[in-house]
Amino acid sequence: MATINTINEFQAVVFAAGKGSRFPEILEGRPKCLLPIGSYPLIWYPLKMLQRHGFQDVIVIVLENEKSEIQQKLEKHPLKLKLEYVTLSGDSDVGTADALRQISDRIKTDVVLLSCDTLVDFSLYAAFKQFREHNASVVGLLVQSEMNNVVVPGPKMKYKIEQDLFGICPESNRLLFMGSVSDFENDFQIPGHLLRQNGKIDIRSGLLDAHVYIVRKWVIDYLESNAGFSTLKGELLPFIVKKQLSAVSQPQSHSEKPISEVNVDIKGKHILEFAPTSPLDTKIHDSSIFNKVASTLNDIIRCYAVITPASTFGIRINTLPSFCYANQQIYKTFPALTDLPVAALIATNSVIKSTQIASTTVGDQTVISEKTSINSSIIGANCVINPKVRLTNCTLMDHVIIEENVALENCIICEKSVIKSNSSLRNCLIGSNYTVSANTKKDNVHLSNSAGFMEI
Repeated sequence: MATINTINEFQAVVFAAGKGSRFPEILEGRPKCLLPIGSYPLIWYPLKMLQRHGFQDVIVIVLENEKSEIQQKLEKHPLKLKLEYVTLSGDSDVGTADALRQISDRIKTDVVLLSCDTLVDFSLYAAFKQFREHNASVVGLLVQSEMNNVVVPGPKMKYKIEQDLFGICPESNRLLFMGSVSDFENDFQIPGHLLRQNGKIDIRSGLLDAHVYIVRKWVIDYLESNAGFSTLKGELLPFIVKKQLSAVSQPQSHSEKPISEVNVDIKGKHILEFAPTSPLDTKIHDSSIFNKVASTLNDIIRCYAVITPASTFGIRINTLPSFCYANQQIYKTFPALTDLPVAALIATNSVIKSTQIASTTVGDQTVISEKTSINSSIIGANCVINPKVRLTNCTLMDHVIIEENVALENCIICEKSVIKSNSSLRNCLIGSNYTVSANTKKDNVHLSNSAGFMEI
């Protein structure tokens, strides 16, 4: 497949300032983007994806108080990328659109926007191709992804699964509608003009928004001039998707005040005044062999979706179940995600004396003693695993100590915790800096020094 010159045509922005409010029990104030997925931090994967697609420079949006820690962690896993860190104040709750607006002066071309929590093994060249062929305003990546048989460590509870609704023209992959299932009760009404303009619409609820968007420069210009949008997925993108099908073909007066999908009063120029509509642009678009649907010929704004094949591995690490599932699958999916062998999941400076290790990742300077049995587990950096330890389907973060005669099954052990000798834990979540006493026998508990976590 012919590649696209991403270096000159596109910039890249990775959002890494999220506070991870949906799983505070494993973050406890640490950066969400540094959660371990295998032996690499979460943010490393979208950055690796961009590197694989030819990017050399990436803007990374982080919280000011987390920049140093993120930078130091990524320096231990070097990439061939020049990273420009842009910081946001940790005191304010800034949405993705707010953050993008703050760096709009740095955006000089069309841009690829990624969330730091996205893992997907799909080549973006198909999305770039669609973006160019249709002269699209926005192209979003949608993944057919399901998490199966995930048993989450800690107290048994029902986790809320968020679902989105997408209206897609099957003939053109035109994205005609996007919203959350939670916004609707028992029924869903399709606006009549959508059917009249497109003939057939597939309403899909089983797709995951990968939070990978390719966006025209003019969309950033529009966002800069309109302070009413706070988020990309929840506000700006649904607004643009809706506006592409507006009956208005020409910009209205400057006094018009468009209303966003969340009823925010947006002051400023009409969106169509930002979209390029020169006679040459129109003539090229109308004569393009890729415009197979007649209803798109006069549209100034055009949004499309790329749906990955069912075999694609794709997930967003934004809940505790998704964190667990990603680590369960990483040993199998790592080569497709990174173009690296599974051997890269075991740090070369770790000391492994055991001969009974399977499907396990090991971080820097970790010591694993003899007479240990470890299967399908994630071992962080600077950990110490003593003899006669049995680990099955566990995640150990950095600086964890496991004493002798310990058995752990499907557990998450957070940073700098100690599991004392002769303990047996199953389906347990251990918070950071926590010491589990010797001879402890527990199932399905959350043990932590912190209190007051909100159950989401």
